[in-house]
Amino acid sequence: MELLAPYRTDVTAELRALQPIADAMGKDLDSLWHDIVAEWDEAGTMKASWLPRAFREGRKLYTITLPSGWWIDVTATETIAALGDLLPHAWPTTGGFLEEPLTLAHLTGDDRVLTTAIATALRDEVMLDDDTLPLGIRFLSKHGHPAQGTGTCWAYWMRHVDRGLEEPTTVAHRTEIREDDADLIAVQKYCKIKSR
Repeated sequence: MELLAPYRTDVTAELRALQPIADAMGKDLDSLWHDIVAEWDEAGTMKASWLPRAFREGRKLYTITLPSGWWIDVTATETIAALGDLLPHAWPTTGGFLEEPLTLAHLTGDDRVLTTAIATALRDEVMLDDDTLPLGIRFLSKHGHPAQGTGTCWAYWMRHVDRGLEEPTTVAHRTEIREDDADLIAVQKYCKIKSR
């Protein structure tokens, strides 16, 4: 969902951009969209709301083995409260400084200046109760979680590489993303897009 959701947004924005044309033609937006898609199909061009096969074929699913350790749940109430102590002055954002208390909306939002500043502060400043460093952060996807899944995203800090050491994480398994992959099909349905 994290990977395909932006395509849903793009298609929706393109559809909305046609509203003035539909209004000028005295047509319903859905009807105009249907006509455009039909014309594309007749011309043999890429269908609307379809991802090219290269999108799927250019990616793989990896199962990785990580070193043992702990993760910071950045969307936990305890973490959100602790972040106020970690940086008592305002957090930086794309539009200046955050003038309100951090919330879950900020932590799962699109402001990369803010989310990167938070992750960097946690990486650089936090030592866990067992005197180890966290492996990284985990957080809820802003796109929700499927009934049969977790909706959890993970950001791993490659501390060994940063110190010039060999990375202990290994790739245990790599598979292609098949056209009939159940997760791919489910996400495409949510996003109202298709892939070949």
